[in-house]
Amino acid sequence: MDIITIVLAIFVIITLLKGVRIVPQQQAWIVERLGKYNKTLNAGLNFIIPYIDSIKSKMSLKEQVLDIEKQEVITKDNVLVKIDAVAYYQITNPKKAFYNIENLEYAIIQTIQTTLRDIVGGMDLDEILQAREKINAQIKDVLQGVADDWGVLIKRTEVKEIEPPMNIVEAMSKLIEADRSKKAMITEAEGKKQAQVLEAEGYKLAKMQEAEAIERIGRAQADAIKSIMVVLGEGELASKYLIGDKLATNFEKVANSENAKIIILPSTVEGLINLIKDKSKSKA
Repeated sequence: MDIITIVLAIFVIITLLKGVRIVPQQQAWIVERLGKYNKTLNAGLNFIIPYIDSIKSKMSLKEQVLDIEKQEVITKDNVLVKIDAVAYYQITNPKKAFYNIENLEYAIIQTIQTTLRDIVGGMDLDEILQAREKINAQIKDVLQGVADDWGVLIKRTEVKEIEPPMNIVEAMSKLIEADRSKKAMITEAEGKKQAQVLEAEGYKLAKMQEAEAIERIGRAQADAIKSIMVVLGEGELASKYLIGDKLATNFEKVANSENAKIIILPSTVEGLINLIKDKSKSKA
């Protein structure tokens, strides 16, 4: 075998190898033939014509994150705020993404920054701080409108941070602290009021129960007198009986007391009744 045959064999082998392309998963390769778009190679084993076809771009089909640098924007009420964002996108048409836009990431960044300036410039600071979701949705809608021509799907956009001037931040902090103090004072006052209401209701209930108890005792005593009168058949004798029973109970308490003293009283209930009458006359 001469040298020419060996060289030709090596050339054929190299040519065949150059015509074989293995594309990784989640990638797409753009192929041009003689300077013109020919096809897009998808994941797996692919074949091209060596020396005529060429790989112009290897594009990722994964979802990608693009950080938008912080920029200064003037709000509707003339407050200068710093705001940044982040965008999540995915290439869905590699041909459009390669041929329809020169620098895809730069175009997305500029579109988001311009849209942010337009949206924030038409809103007051208070509205901006409370409308993140609204701003995110508006940016996504505007961006998707132009991204369709770039073969890109905008998954979502998010405003990361809204930074007002320091003097406004301090004023907002004082306002929040004052609002918290106000709520705490209102809560404390309501608690005291409720406690006073409960205390008054408890006192009222206790007095009602005390009155009811006195009324029940009075009724019981009246019933007892009636019962004794029925048994004894005489009102005065019944009264003497009740007074004597009360005296016996009180004498027992005095006798059991640690500070018990000697008390001289009439020997009969009649004598005690006469003593009480004499005492009443002397006071009169």
